[in-house]
Amino acid sequence: MPDGWSRPLDAEQLADRRTDIDFSIPLRELPRIAPQLARDEGIAKGTVSFERDRGLAVVELAVEAQVSLTCQRCLRPMTWPVAGRARIAIVGDAAAAEGVAPELETVIAPGGQVTVGELVEEELLLALPLVALHAAGEQCGEQSADEPDEVTQKPFAGLAALLKRGP
Repeated sequence: MPDGWSRPLDAEQLADRRTDIDFSIPLRELPRIAPQLARDEGIAKGTVSFERDRGLAVVELAVEAQVSLTCQRCLRPMTWPVAGRARIAIVGDAAAAEGVAPELETVIAPGGQVTVGELVEEELLLALPLVALHAAGEQCGEQSADEPDEVTQKPFAGLAALLKRGP
């Protein structure tokens, strides 16, 4: 389903047909994920399976991605692996959401219209850390081979010599 992930789908019809959809979405095209990316790369892959559960349209979502974030300790890019699964009830309004079983997540989709991109984006946002940091055992601040060398500037390096000079 190339680029079909951004098209609104009728969750009710898909649930009646027990439809499975495989997706591959560039992370840079997800509007709430793109600003968080350290690098303009990465793809979210997975499957959404529509079915009925207690009369509701339910989506079984499985998503995997390698998200490039900026470590907030060393300010260098790092990779955050995401492998998420969720069961999501698609309802039309807030009143219907109150009756959803607690083991299901809920998405309010007026008219039953939902996009695969919205479901995937929400799951990725839930899986990302509030503060991105390199994991314990990784060298925070260690320069990788694909990063350019940075010149360290020392603006006060010559200050001591200037202070020793007399008038």
